[in-house]
Amino acid sequence: MYAILCFDRPDSAPLRDQHRAAHQKFLNENSKKILFGGPLKNAAEGPSTGALIVVDCATRQEAETFIGADPFYRGGVYETVSIRAFKQVFPQARS
Repeated sequence: MYAILCFDRPDSAPLRDQHRAAHQKFLNENSKKILFGGPLKNAAEGPSTGALIVVDCATRQEAETFIGADPFYRGGVYETVSIRAFKQVFPQARS
C-alpha cells in the first residue's frame, strides 16, 4: 500500500479545469486500486491545492506507474509528487 501526495504548481487551476474530465475518468477506471483519496485544500471550501491518494500497489514502481498515468500528472497540474509506503493501523482494516 502506498500514499501518493501531490501538490499543485502555482496558478494551476486552469490546468485542473482542462484535465478534470480525463482525471475523473482515470480515477473511475482505477477505482479498485484506489483505497481512498481526495483533494487537498487550504480551507474546507477553498480551491484544490493537491491530492492525497492511497493505492493498493505491491511496489513503489507500481505506484509510480499509477500516478504517471494520471491526466493531472501528465498535464502538469502537480508541481511535486511524493510516494511513500503506507501502513494502515487505525482504524483496523476490516477482514
